[in-house]
Amino acid sequence: MTRLGLVAVLAMGVGLSARSDVPARPDQRVGQQETMKQTEAEARATAKAVGRPIEIGAFRGERQDIWANPDGSYTEYIHQQPARTVKNNKWVTPDATLVRNPDGSVTPNAATFGLRLSGGGSGPLVTATRGGRVMSLTWPGLLPAPVLDGATATYPEVLPGVDLVVNAGVETFSHVLVVKTREATQRPELRELALGLKTSGLTLRDAGNGRTAAVDTATGGRVFEAPQPMMWDAGDEAAERRLAAEQGKSPAQPSRVAPETARKAKLKVHAGDGALRLTTDAALLADSSTRLPLFIDPVWTTSTRSFWTMVDSGYPAEEYPNFAGKTDERAGYCPPDSTCNQSKIKRLLYSLPTNLAGKDIISAQFQVSLVRGWNTTARDIQLYGMGGGINGATNWGNMPAWSRLIQTKSLGAEQACTSSARNSVFDATSEARLAAASGWTTTTFGIKAANESNNQYWKRFCNNAILVVNWNRTPGQPLRQDLTLSPGGSCVTGASAPYVDTPPRLSAVLHDPDHLAEAGDVEDLIAEFRVQWTPPGGSLQTVTWQSSWKVSGSRFDYTVPSTIPQNVTISWDVRAYDGTAWGAWSSDGGRGRCEFVYDNTTPTPPLVSSPEFLDDELVDCAAYTDATWRDGVGVYTTFTFDSAATDVVEYRYGFNTNPSPSNVVRPATAGGPAQVTWLAERDGPNFVTVQAVDRAGKASAIANCAFRVGAGKAPVALWNLSDGAGSKTAADERGVAPATVHGDVRFGVPGPGGPSDKAARFDGTGDTYLQTGTAGLIDTAKSFAVAAWVRLASADRNQTLVTQDGTGEPGFTLGFDATEAKWLFSLPKNDVDTLGKWRVTSDVDAQVGVWTHLTAVYDAKAQKITLYVNGTATTSAPRRGAWTSHGAIQIGQSLDKAWYYDYLDGDVAEVTMFNRLVVAAEAAKLAELKPTRRGYWQLNTQTGGVSPEVGGGQGLALGGGATVAVSDLFADPPVLPMVGDGELRLDGVDDHAATAAPLIDTDRSFTVTVRARVASPDAGGPAMTMLSQKGTNQASGFIVRRNAANRWELAMPASDTVGAVETRAVDDQAPPTGEQSGQLLALTYNALTGELRLYVDGQLAQSARATRVTPWDANGGLQVGRAFIDGQWREPFAGAIDEVRVYSGVLDPTTIQQLNQIVELPDL
Repeated sequence: MTRLGLVAVLAMGVGLSARSDVPARPDQRVGQQETMKQTEAEARATAKAVGRPIEIGAFRGERQDIWANPDGSYTEYIHQQPARTVKNNKWVTPDATLVRNPDGSVTPNAATFGLRLSGGGSGPLVTATRGGRVMSLTWPGLLPAPVLDGATATYPEVLPGVDLVVNAGVETFSHVLVVKTREATQRPELRELALGLKTSGLTLRDAGNGRTAAVDTATGGRVFEAPQPMMWDAGDEAAERRLAAEQGKSPAQPSRVAPETARKAKLKVHAGDGALRLTTDAALLADSSTRLPLFIDPVWTTSTRSFWTMVDSGYPAEEYPNFAGKTDERAGYCPPDSTCNQSKIKRLLYSLPTNLAGKDIISAQFQVSLVRGWNTTARDIQLYGMGGGINGATNWGNMPAWSRLIQTKSLGAEQACTSSARNSVFDATSEARLAAASGWTTTTFGIKAANESNNQYWKRFCNNAILVVNWNRTPGQPLRQDLTLSPGGSCVTGASAPYVDTPPRLSAVLHDPDHLAEAGDVEDLIAEFRVQWTPPGGSLQTVTWQSSWKVSGSRFDYTVPSTIPQNVTISWDVRAYDGTAWGAWSSDGGRGRCEFVYDNTTPTPPLVSSPEFLDDELVDCAAYTDATWRDGVGVYTTFTFDSAATDVVEYRYGFNTNPSPSNVVRPATAGGPAQVTWLAERDGPNFVTVQAVDRAGKASAIANCAFRVGAGKAPVALWNLSDGAGSKTAADERGVAPATVHGDVRFGVPGPGGPSDKAARFDGTGDTYLQTGTAGLIDTAKSFAVAAWVRLASADRNQTLVTQDGTGEPGFTLGFDATEAKWLFSLPKNDVDTLGKWRVTSDVDAQVGVWTHLTAVYDAKAQKITLYVNGTATTSAPRRGAWTSHGAIQIGQSLDKAWYYDYLDGDVAEVTMFNRLVVAAEAAKLAELKPTRRGYWQLNTQTGGVSPEVGGGQGLALGGGATVAVSDLFADPPVLPMVGDGELRLDGVDDHAATAAPLIDTDRSFTVTVRARVASPDAGGPAMTMLSQKGTNQASGFIVRRNAANRWELAMPASDTVGAVETRAVDDQAPPTGEQSGQLLALTYNALTGELRLYVDGQLAQSARATRVTPWDANGGLQVGRAFIDGQWREPFAGAIDEVRVYSGVLDPTTIQQLNQIVELPDL
């Protein structure tokens, strides 16, 4: 399933057309020009209106952002380094500068993880936290107050002649001992350094090759990791100064990175027994030629999907992850002087997260800053696509294959690594297209010198790589049911191919997925038709034709040229172009081409007319075009068929399909006209096909008349019954017939959508009802429909929901039959005197205390009454006589001669009346709940083990060791919640939270959303559930989880039984990121269609069709952090949870994108 993707940057410039270059990013500092809109629809519309790219706020992340371009394409930026991070519920620029807090502790300005350094004294030297997992390291002694310098904190003289330096980064930290004197090198404490180690939710493990990983205890995934710790001396200071001068910069701080000329040695590391032990190299400590100061340095980084490294042929078994702390590294042969040490050829590798599957890649660039070369002479540098991924264990000896040379460029210009516009730009279009086609979730690039034996080719590149991808979503593949020909009818292949008497007009309705009509952004398309045939003894002939531009969703027509041969099978297909890319042919994927045979001896097709949907006069369908929208769904019409032939004995016809022998109408006399009656049941393009058949059984060509059906006429009255408490009237939304309150009708009670949805309550007494002053709203002798939501409070007697008065009898009654315990729709056979009723009852029992939607329909043409319950037609019955009632509408009582009776005891909402029939699809639509929030937990606080619901509803009771961590940047450890002032922390063992009762009916439409952050983005580990709702016996009604394959997933069990089959929608684009801001996950379930949708960070990631043969409702509480499976609690979640929301009804994609913000939105 295509997904927009993610990414970061601030830009202005021009949009992209179908070309290989990528525009510069917009600059948000230019005047007051707006550069971001929250939703995709808003951004696309604004970009088109203002003529420049607009960022889509819903898709912004730490390392990614997406911009809508004026030409309808998108530009996606994928960053090596974090482009932003969250602080105080705002996106801010990452900044590792250390600041002193009021309590004396030290923290970075804005990092992607929690980092707290000691302000001096006996507390931990450093505390690092991510995803609620904590690691603290403590110096074995009192620490002095640190001296701060940018991102460095120096603790002087922690031992005589030894300083302790902590270097902070946006994603890293290191603690370095600086041994300044020869005497200090002899101190026994330096032979084995023992730092106090304390963890929460983490276990330190040997990761091989001297590396150490702090893994999530529950899942085994990496949270922090450290490469092989090293120690080094100061190197040749003169040589370093000379090398730095040659490179035009100051020498690097040796406390951060080892100089090129330094002597190095590996440390041994061991974690256990509450300590992190580092065993130093005794020879390097004791060697009198060691140049002081000496540095002893473990570096810790957070685990992310973005990674970069250097490999060195001179050290083939050594790793340099993230350039070993440097901001830039060399690619090429080391200069042959004293600075080389053992280093020889270096190469650079960059791995970036890519979610490009399903996208049409227009162009892509790999950009990085070249900071310095051997000289400023331009030399050839090569960019490769690598044959595998990289990680902390990658070195020269095991690096992936250099599989694909992407581009060789001659580069010479230089710039700082902090530059926003990178000076080395490679065309990476081919690699991005390969990533999209292969579905790669990470793509790895390599940089090397074109000549690796000449030192003049070396260049130093920064760690600021970025992949810029301009892409488009191609027009959709035309659907077979949207392809027709006139004459000829529907698209068919093979023996059923129609014979036509004249070259036909081919028609196709084409769509583009980028068409966003709700934003006023309408995509234009071009159609290309392709017609092919092979004459006897000849070769394949092809004719193509392209249309002019038309709006997406339009019908495109092409009349085949008269030069086509007769009595030869002719095939055709069609595709769409959006100005950037062609979509698939309608025949692609084995769908087959449409076929017909041209034979001008074929009898001429019939003429057709319809006063409602065509013309009153008979028309030749092959020549007829009409773009008028006609009313409408729920309308009957008469189609007349006629033929010039005098011996026609029958007409075969079809609506939105080809004529069928089962659909036949015969004229009264041979060659005369015939008529059929048709009910419009769907809006949009429709077509009728008809074929005349003579006495000999010979069929004519098929006439195909296309027409457009509008939506059904609006209701004549609608009482939402959401009026304010104490109201004396119930407003009619149509403004026609307000209803007067009688007795104790109580407004403001919770409606079918939950507490925020309102309804009216009736107490079942004789003076409590609503009555209109307007009479005769509907003509009960003609087609009509009435619909309402109702919840009974009792079931011991008959009750009336809504009627329309006659003289002595109601024109109809919609209500409850206590004898049968069913819903009832009845119509008396006459007025005044009771001579029986036409009636129908539901085939399901009415339930007390449960909101139910009823739609009652009278079809006067078919003389049939139908009752729909919750959008499903349960039963129908005949009504063979009709009369008109002229009285008022009664809600809550029914007329019986001069009295009223059958008073309603229950709640009512959304009473709707139509003066036309309502078709099945409309009845289903009426039964859909408008999205209504049933619960919202910000998870900022907890009292007595319960975190409150925003609207005062059910709280989430915390279980196991679950805690609500409240924001505190200065705490030890620091608490950085995803949104708001807090988040729920879960250990992946038994922590959870739950409501006591259900919030939604899982057999009806609903939406749930949650912001989640996994403790580790690593693959592996068990499945973990964020949200579910418990069933009665064995299963959960729904599950939102991270599955065992490390993908976000929705699941809906088919039944409440052991081993229930799950319908699943899995995000096949990207694994969880583990970013500080977390990721917004949304599940929508449409009970009418059975469609299950998964949204990740506001983007549709996957959909599926639920396979519930029998709907069932999970009537247990909402569960956070676990699922009920096979009668047991399983899949505990390890990480953090925030912003839990539950809605009845289906949220639309735009609202879901609105929710993907890092601020609390209590009004949504």
